[in-house]
Amino acid sequence: MIRALWLFALIVAIALAAVGIASLPGLVTISLPTQEIRMGLGVAAIIVVLLAVATITAYRIVSTFVDAPGEFFRWRAMGRRRKGFAALTRGLVAVAAGDEEEARRQTRKAVSLVGEPPLALLLQAQAAQLDGDDEGAQRTYTQMLQSKETEFLGLRGLYMAAARRGDIDQAISIAERARVLRPKTRWALNALFELNLAKRAWTNAADALDSQVRAKFIDAGIAKRRRAVLSAAAANDAERKGDAELALARAQDALTLAPGFAPAALIAAKHFTAQGKHWKAASLIETAWAQEPHPDLARAYANLKPEEPPNARAKRLSGLAGMNPEHPESQILSAAVSISAGRFDEARQTLRPLTERFPVARVCLLMADVEQAFGGESLAAREWTARAHRAPRDAHWSCSACARTHAEWGATCASCGAFDTLSWQSGSRGAVETLSPTEAAAAYPGAAEPGHVLYRDTVKADEIRPPTRTSSDTMRDVSPAAQEPIIFGPPGAPDDPGPGADDIFGDAGRRQKSGSW
Repeated sequence: MIRALWLFALIVAIALAAVGIASLPGLVTISLPTQEIRMGLGVAAIIVVLLAVATITAYRIVSTFVDAPGEFFRWRAMGRRRKGFAALTRGLVAVAAGDEEEARRQTRKAVSLVGEPPLALLLQAQAAQLDGDDEGAQRTYTQMLQSKETEFLGLRGLYMAAARRGDIDQAISIAERARVLRPKTRWALNALFELNLAKRAWTNAADALDSQVRAKFIDAGIAKRRRAVLSAAAANDAERKGDAELALARAQDALTLAPGFAPAALIAAKHFTAQGKHWKAASLIETAWAQEPHPDLARAYANLKPEEPPNARAKRLSGLAGMNPEHPESQILSAAVSISAGRFDEARQTLRPLTERFPVARVCLLMADVEQAFGGESLAAREWTARAHRAPRDAHWSCSACARTHAEWGATCASCGAFDTLSWQSGSRGAVETLSPTEAAAAYPGAAEPGHVLYRDTVKADEIRPPTRTSSDTMRDVSPAAQEPIIFGPPGAPDDPGPGADDIFGDAGRRQKSGSW
């Protein structure tokens, strides 16, 4: 509508101008050598306009004939380009569909039509990979590095090829070059982090993590946790190499970021104890226990003062358990302390919440010691011992990615390679996994050395006894006068508790359950 109004206004203006010119008085005279031409002013204006139109038309006609060959070649090139990009599209679809023959055919057609633009090179490399020609694909990706337009795409292809070969060093080098070329590329930063993890290059992984944070790919809270795990992993490696100074420094770095991280707290406490700084070691263990109890922390805490009297040690361990009293590990530790002090009723009451559902191996063994203290080799004591051997694992390092369990903590899962997926799970949070015969025998208290009680130590492989007790293989003495430290033993996890004592032993079982023994 607006364009029509403008056109109408233009026509009106031209008409008014023509009328105005035609109404002007005067003549236009053109003098020639042999004659003189006279015409009105309006007629002269019309003649000028017609001459201008004729000149423009003639110029356009001549230009069309002159430019015709060039226009023809341009039209032909555009047609080839359209066909080439259509072939590229069909070729990429064929690669995605896994059609090798169609992918090769469309690749040849695309290259012949449009040469080797970025998409054609990519299609050529993808078709070579689909055909199993890794060398051809690598040559194409390497060729792409020669152009700034295709360099980054070539690096991506070369990285994928190196990753498939398992060449970690080459993959890291390519990913680093890609990071320099485009610092905020997610795949390059993620690759540097994951590859350095696989190589156990914790410092380089931390640098890659910092780059991820700067690019805002990772939340600050997650990055803080990951830095703590990387520092703890570095401390672990330094510990294995015997570098005490580096192990302590890295463990302290981890604890600065995550004060409750048990693996780092254990390393730091060990080295502070070796330096005679028992108070510092105790403080680290207490902080870690308050956030996430772990049996190794209790063992380390008990051994801080080897010459300490049993009563003083029991009091100190009770204080540790009281820093997180609702946690199953704290309840087990409190029960062990009560048994070592001869307070069997108190131990039974402490263990009762843990025995109501899914009692685990350590709980069953402690209950067996309590019942033996009350009734010797009673039916209840033998039942708890038997239940200990069919109880599943309790606390263990479990991978949240693949659900596999591990004897020791690591920054990455040894089974699936996932990072920071190992967590110490105990009590109702533990995975239901039945003890193997060897693990059940390891949980069995049979061949413990003198001086070890209650929070049981594992037996050696050649000392494993059958999973039953006989009169010749009795419980150890648990009298309150025993001068023995409290030691942690193997972990265990919830499972079917089996038949209760009252189901098997009738009135005797009900008396045990009611606490009347």
